[in-house]
Amino acid sequence: MLNHRKPALRRVLTSAAIGLVLAVTGPAGFAQADGGAASASTGTTASKARAVCPPTTLWANTGGTALNLIQYDTAGNTLSTAPLVRDYGDIAFSPNGSTLYGVDFPGAAGSTTLYTINPVTGAETASTPITGPLAAITPTPAVNGLTARADGTLIAGSFNTSQIFLIDPATGVSTLFPASFPAGIVSAGDFITLDDGDILAFGTPDTTSPSPVFRIRPDNTVIQIGTVPQTFGAAKSAGQVYAFASNGDINQLNSLPATASTAALPITTVKATGSGFYGATSTQDAGTCVAPAYTIAKRAAPARKAHEGDTITYRVTVRNTGAIAATGDFSDDLGGVLDDATLVPGTVTSTTGTTNVTGDTLTWTGTLAPGATATITYQVTVNTPDTGDRLLTNTAVPTAPGGTCTTSRDCTVTIKVDKDKDCDKPGHHHGDEPGHHHGDGMRKQGTSSH
Repeated sequence: MLNHRKPALRRVLTSAAIGLVLAVTGPAGFAQADGGAASASTGTTASKARAVCPPTTLWANTGGTALNLIQYDTAGNTLSTAPLVRDYGDIAFSPNGSTLYGVDFPGAAGSTTLYTINPVTGAETASTPITGPLAAITPTPAVNGLTARADGTLIAGSFNTSQIFLIDPATGVSTLFPASFPAGIVSAGDFITLDDGDILAFGTPDTTSPSPVFRIRPDNTVIQIGTVPQTFGAAKSAGQVYAFASNGDINQLNSLPATASTAALPITTVKATGSGFYGATSTQDAGTCVAPAYTIAKRAAPARKAHEGDTITYRVTVRNTGAIAATGDFSDDLGGVLDDATLVPGTVTSTTGTTNVTGDTLTWTGTLAPGATATITYQVTVNTPDTGDRLLTNTAVPTAPGGTCTTSRDCTVTIKVDKDKDCDKPGHHHGDEPGHHHGDGMRKQGTSSH
C-alpha cells in the first residue's frame, strides 16, 4: 500500500544521506547529554515494577490524503473516527488522559507547533510554538515521536537527528533528553513507559528497514532489544504494547526482552487496517493507570406490562463516568423482543454517535467527553395477534473497555404481554390481586353479598 506519512518526506530528507544528517553538530546537540550512554549498553540500573493497568483503548492518527483520529480496541476494531485538520507527526495523551497533544509534521525550518486536540471531534483547541533545540533542527524539525511522561513533560524524537528531546507543554520550550539513539539511528515514531519503568523507543536507520527497538534505562543507558516491522506509532494497554506499522498493520509485541538483541521480536498482527498511520497513543503510555469508564442504563415505557397493539419505547442512556474521553459502545439483542413485536421504522435515534440495526441486533458506537451522555431510543409495536412467547426480554451489553451497567439490573428489560387488554381497566382486578376472588364468592368491586 502507499503510505502517506513519513516515507514521502523521507525521500526528500535522505537525498543527502542519513549519515550526513546524523553527523551534524552544534546547537541541536546530537551528543549524549549528562553522561548517559548513546551506544547500546546492557544497563544495570534496576527498574521498578509497576502495577498492570486495566485495559484501555488505542488511538492513532492517519495523514496524507486521509486525515483522521481513529480509536481502536485491542483487537483492532474501530471504535470511533474523527476528522483532523492537518498532518501530525505523532499524538500523545497527558498522564491523566485529559489532554490530547499533536505536533505538526514536518514543521518549517526553525519552527514547529504543539497543538491540543479534542479527541471527540478532532478539532484543535489550542496551539503553542515549540522553541529551543528541537525547533532548531535542520532542514526541518520533523518531529515524529511524542509521548507524555508521568511528570507531565513530553518526550519527543525527530527523523532528522538521533537526539531525543523533552517539551514543556505549558510553554513549548524544548530541552535535550539525557539519552539519544545510537549513531545512525533516528526516531521512527514513539516512546512508551513500560510497566517496569524503562522507556521503550522505536528507531529507524532509513526509510524502509525494520525498526530497531530500544530500552532506555532509568540511568539513561540504551540497549537494543530487537526489531519490529517499520513502526510509526505505538500505544500501551494493560501492560501490552501495540506497534502501528508503516503498512497499516497493528502489531502486538509478544515479548519485550531485557537483554541485548538485534533479532526480530515476536509479534502478532491483530489487524491489517491498510491505513496510513502517522502516530499512535493511549492514556497509559506515560506509565499511569488511566482507563475509560462508562455506564449504560436501559428503560422502557410501558415498563413491565403491555398488550397486543401497544407501542413500547425503549431508552438506553450511556454516560461517561471516567476522567478521559471514552467510547461507550453497546449491543442490544432484540431477538427476545421481535418474536412478539415489530420494530417501528424510523424510530431508532441517538443524540450523538451512530446506531445500527443488523438482523436482530442493535448497536451503538460513539465517543463521549468526561461526564457527557448519549441517549438512544427505539420503538416496537406488539404484534396482533402475538404468536410469540408473550415475553419481551432484551439486554444492552457494554462492548468497549470500561463499560458496566449502572446497576446489576439496569441493562435488562422484561415486559409481559397480557392476553386480556381489559384487565387493566379501572375496577378490574387480577386473580392474584386484592379484591379479586375465585369460586362462588367472586364478585365485582362495588357489589356486596351477604
